[in-house]
Amino acid sequence: MEITRLFTDDAAVSPVIGVILMVAVTVILSAVIGAFALGLGTTQDTAPQSTWETDYTEGSPDEVTFTHQSGDPMEAARLSLVVSGSDSSDGKYSFTGGTLGITGEVGAGTEVSFTDTDLSGATVRLVWEDEDTDDQADSAVLKVWEGPDA
Repeated sequence: MEITRLFTDDAAVSPVIGVILMVAVTVILSAVIGAFALGLGTTQDTAPQSTWETDYTEGSPDEVTFTHQSGDPMEAARLSLVVSGSDSSDGKYSFTGGTLGITGEVGAGTEVSFTDTDLSGATVRLVWEDEDTDDQADSAVLKVWEGPDA
């Protein structure tokens, strides 16, 4: 056996490198597909950090006012009030037009009032929702107000 032939023979190097490269590409491709399949590759907006105060006025009708005290500004289109436990109105109320009449950006000092004939046993939640999905998992409750009898 010639020693020079041992060091110059490259016949087996190409197939070994080829197999290693194919395995590496397969592993990387599997990791990328797996990340997207598990939802790790998607981006979501995070809920704004904000401080809200509530003020309740008992009367005819009852009124609860949410006031944005401080924190991140947010789009009114992403906010809603979810009312439960009220005899006359249970449901979801949007900030954009109609019942609440707030449009544009909500920042410090913005107030929104909700009135109903009897809010004594009601729970009113101020909810922020991610605009990209309709999934409730992508929403955050910013403030909860419970009536005196709730």
